[in-house]
Amino acid sequence: MYWLRYLFFLFSSTNQHGVHSPFVYTLVTKGLYKKDKYSSIKSLNTALKLLDYFKISKINLKDQNDTLKALITEKFPNIRQDNNSESFIYLDNLSNENVLFLKEFEGFHNDTLIYINAIHKNYSNWNTLINLEKIKVSIDTFHGGILFFRREQVKEHFKIRI
Repeated sequence: MYWLRYLFFLFSSTNQHGVHSPFVYTLVTKGLYKKDKYSSIKSLNTALKLLDYFKISKINLKDQNDTLKALITEKFPNIRQDNNSESFIYLDNLSNENVLFLKEFEGFHNDTLIYINAIHKNYSNWNTLINLEKIKVSIDTFHGGILFFRREQVKEHFKIRI
């Protein structure tokens, strides 16, 4: 079933040429498609590229991922872990508890970025999140999902091959 979902993703996704949002286009071309390789695990590599692109100084590892934690310490020693930070929130899975947290929490600001690992393991929860009114931009990279709250942007969902 997983490979079938991946095959469907490949047919329904695009690269930077199918993106019409200037914000997402720049993120994809200068951030996600950047040649730097921080990890051989695609989802963690994407998370680390986001940290680098957005020059994040604090990260909230809501779900502890020891591999990511070690990579952040090694590659970005200036990034602090802060469980109260709303700038960059990392979720390792889309559990019902995490979905409830995202639905009910009101402390997100316009520049909050949420990265969720392995969204296709619970895609119904991903669809619940991207349909929330407060989430304006969502990017499905198959290996992970990225959520933004950019009030100035029209609500859009992207499926990007990386």
